Amino acid sequence: MNMNRTANRNRNTRSGLSYVYVSYVSLNNNGYVAVIDPTTDQVVRRFSAGYNPTAMCLNPSGDKLYVADGLANMVYVYSTDTFNLIGSVPINDKPVAIFVEPSGKYGYVANYGYPCLTVFDAITLSLIGTFYFPDMAYAFACNENSPYVYTALKSIVSTRAYYSAFAISILNINESNTWIDPGRPDPFPDSTYNPLTVHPNGHTLVRFENETLYFLDPDNDQGPIVAAAPTSSLDNTVSGIYLDNGLLFCTMREERNFLKLFKNLDIDVNSKITYDDYKEIPSYKGQDKIRTSLTQKYIGVTIQAMDHPTGGLQIYDVDRGTSRFVELTSIGDLAFFSDTKAYVGGSTSVQPIDLTSARPLNPITIGTTYFKVKNVISGYSNQT
Repeated sequence: MNMNRTANRNRNTRSGLSYVYVSYVSLNNNGYVAVIDPTTDQVVRRFSAGYNPTAMCLNPSGDKLYVADGLANMVYVYSTDTFNLIGSVPINDKPVAIFVEPSGKYGYVANYGYPCLTVFDAITLSLIGTFYFPDMAYAFACNENSPYVYTALKSIVSTRAYYSAFAISILNINESNTWIDPGRPDPFPDSTYNPLTVHPNGHTLVRFENETLYFLDPDNDQGPIVAAAPTSSLDNTVSGIYLDNGLLFCTMREERNFLKLFKNLDIDVNSKITYDDYKEIPSYKGQDKIRTSLTQKYIGVTIQAMDHPTGGLQIYDVDRGTSRFVELTSIGDLAFFSDTKAYVGGSTSVQPIDLTSARPLNPITIGTTYFKVKNVISGYSNQT
């Protein structure tokens, strides 16, 4: 879920909503961030951001922007009031995901070059510690009702990927942590998807890559995993997002041309899996990023060119249960501004899309042919 409304209007648009932040890199390894005002679709600021900004996020209050640098192996932190650098945190090797949990106290960095996870104080910007794993970390999920931050891990043996996950207690960083059981080997290794999402109740974790739900309770004397159960209902799913109303939207493996939608897919302490409703939403092969708008009125799924000749953005209206498709020639990262616009990253530009009319607007040039757009974010999100 994106929660991109913040209290301080000085660091945002006049409506009090977050700017759109775009990281990009030059061919000579200089990193930058462009700040877009979505009310005008103009770049209002550009600033240097290390050498290779591989991932970035905002904290829940929206006053800090965290940029992970894949060459310097640092996290650079910027004030969104002034866009000045206010501090940095050393991390390990090749960061691919960065996340600040919903209280805003702790930051987490997944390092894909070395099997470990860096944890830092998101307020004081001091290093807390490092978790070392046998596998590579690459994605995070949490929500405001969850006592854990979950990280997805992957190892490659021959041509197969073996997935696992780790739960980190928010209250006790170095205690009450647990492995989530490894899943089956997957013949489709791909670290661009986030295989984790958390039910709004905070206690149910969904792992798409092994089609399993977990009920976790930090107060359980026998350990936090109270129950776990696989379900064939999640077969061929690779990623997903829960809405506050219990709707779960799932993207599928690249050869599938539909989305899955559950209402209140959940697990209880007795390993009983339940859901109130299920449907398949027509889509396209090549499903990639999935995001939701501010009030969760829209779901967006980027589509890479497979059975559709160009690819583009599928916009699903949650209230009406209808889809529209916007053709695009270059498809990268995806972010929503409010319920009015979506922004899709291209090679050297960002494409704004009017959600009401499902119409592409004038592209926003970020750099020249010597630059490459990497990440696009707007507001706080509880999933990487």
